[in-house]
Amino acid sequence: MARSRRTICSSSALAATMKNQRRSTSKHNAKAKYGIHDHPPVVTTYQVRMTDSAFRGALWAPYFASLIALLLLLSLWRVSAAQELPTPPPYDPAAVPTPAQAPSAALGASIYLGEQGCASCHGAQGNSDGPTSASLPAPPPLFSDPATVWLRSPAEYFHITKFGNIQNLMPPWGNRLNDEQIWQAVYYAWSLHTSEETVQQGAELYAQSCAGCHGPAGAGDGPDAAGDLPRFDDPGAMALRTQAELDAGWRLAHAEIGEDWDEGDRRAVLDYVRTFSYTPPWVSTYRPGEGQLRGEVVQGTAGGAEVGSLPITLTAFVNFTAAEAFTVTAAADGSFQFDNLATDAGVAYVASTEYAGVRYNSTVYQLDPLTPTAEITLPVYETTGDGRGIHISRANWLIDSEPGALRVGLILVFSNRGDRTYIGQPTDGVEGPATLALAVPPGATAIEFDDGVLGGRYQQVDDHIYDVVPVPPGDTVRQLIYSYQLPFEGDSAELEQRILYPVGSLNLLVTDLPGMEVTAPDLTYVGVETVQGIDFRRWTGEGLQEPALRLQLRGLLPTGEVDPRDLAGNAPGLVAATPPVEPVVALVLGGFLVVILVGALYLPLRRQGGIDRTAALAQERDALLDEIAALDDQHAAGELDATAWSYERARLKSALLAVTQELAG
Repeated sequence: MARSRRTICSSSALAATMKNQRRSTSKHNAKAKYGIHDHPPVVTTYQVRMTDSAFRGALWAPYFASLIALLLLLSLWRVSAAQELPTPPPYDPAAVPTPAQAPSAALGASIYLGEQGCASCHGAQGNSDGPTSASLPAPPPLFSDPATVWLRSPAEYFHITKFGNIQNLMPPWGNRLNDEQIWQAVYYAWSLHTSEETVQQGAELYAQSCAGCHGPAGAGDGPDAAGDLPRFDDPGAMALRTQAELDAGWRLAHAEIGEDWDEGDRRAVLDYVRTFSYTPPWVSTYRPGEGQLRGEVVQGTAGGAEVGSLPITLTAFVNFTAAEAFTVTAAADGSFQFDNLATDAGVAYVASTEYAGVRYNSTVYQLDPLTPTAEITLPVYETTGDGRGIHISRANWLIDSEPGALRVGLILVFSNRGDRTYIGQPTDGVEGPATLALAVPPGATAIEFDDGVLGGRYQQVDDHIYDVVPVPPGDTVRQLIYSYQLPFEGDSAELEQRILYPVGSLNLLVTDLPGMEVTAPDLTYVGVETVQGIDFRRWTGEGLQEPALRLQLRGLLPTGEVDPRDLAGNAPGLVAATPPVEPVVALVLGGFLVVILVGALYLPLRRQGGIDRTAALAQERDALLDEIAALDDQHAAGELDATAWSYERARLKSALLAVTQELAG
């Protein structure tokens, strides 16, 4: 049995996917009426080329969690805008729930850098240059500047983060994050003003001049200690102290120590002293334990070659953040084993290997003290350039309109009936073999994908767009979501949407517009579905063979007219999409598919509209501020559980920032 080799994991490409994969194991609410099903947490195989972006996208493919979860965008009722905004309590150091143990900035990174996290305003590096920062009433704190944190304690930033700063469009995060998560995010933001090199410089100076009394870990237990010294390793006490206060205490007690150092040296020492009470982001949070994962690489292709002696990588995630990676070489019979693994509740593992130029990944595994071992089966496959086994098991097509243009979105769920991984064929104009082909009508503009961009993973040649990620065997192994705009003249439009593969089932949703007529001769009309006051006309089709679906729409709004749906105050396009989240709200059978498509396609499409609705935007901004307050009250009253509440307020914050940015032009 091969022994493990421990390496530091620097990539977080699997983190978001692993989170959704884990959540998907406990939620199976999809309704067969619409051909949408949850998938059980079985060992599933994926493959991609060796790029992080493709790796992340391929892992999401077989799970509908990234689609189903978006129903939360419309699943909570709009609350009254008449309630007053909450007033944050004044900062009181005695009232701050100080951390019981050293917070981990590494765990805070995923919160800070998340799609709806702090970086959207503060910037990934703390430079106050996030995509929404320019639209804020005042610049957010510049965490990359040491002066920003010099006079403010971590406890003060905790208070601001938990209770918000509404006048600067920072809603309270206390109902989205628990106190431990807030501390983690705060310390990650705090750490952005320093670096590992600076802290190491401070560590060397501290060891020379301070450790004799204050101890090697800041516990005040050095061999030369006299009397009671402050405990720099006390997270609660240190959270209340600013860097300026630590510096003042140093100058008062030991003016002679460091008197010949420059200001950078002093601050480096203080930054090092702070690490006694928190774990900086460059220090791994993973701790070995008594766990064990045993597994076997197996050949999934009939008649395929032996697959022993492959390198196997096990990535450990701590609270959905990649923390460590371990590598072994499988034995000749394909067996492998990882020992001394953590069994903590927040740790999860994904095994991966590369075979024939394609990387395959296991499902997510977790260990605990009661069941510290698990068995892994990791299938790999031979490759093929024959794509005849590729088909679309489910297709969802949504059409919305604005004056002068259609907005079109599609969700295509691919399966591979073969027992080999399809690696594509050379295609003119495409860099690398093309695997999946998508069609867009002539004249389509603003083409967007949820997991890539044109010119990268997706490459366009005329009216075809090609994916270059391999497709493994199995059902629902790849999900592609894309959208485009299609201008039209006058008040009517004709659209032919080609789908280049056989389609098992298809749903078409067209957002209703007063006086609009829709003809879809290739599909069966079902009726009108209504979700949150938005009407959708629905058609279905079954067993379609590479269809060219025709659609005629009359009674559309010509260029320059005003959409009555915006004037009515619906402004659904003002709601920003959220990252994949857990489907925690009860589903309504008749509207389930509609809600999914509204979240995944309709709302992002509506945001692409370009008409002038300044008044509606201003009204929506005020309403969103009131909604945040009202939702806070709902959660406090126990009317919404914490998970549903936290993600809904994240949605509202994202919507608020988006509206403010659009108002600013």
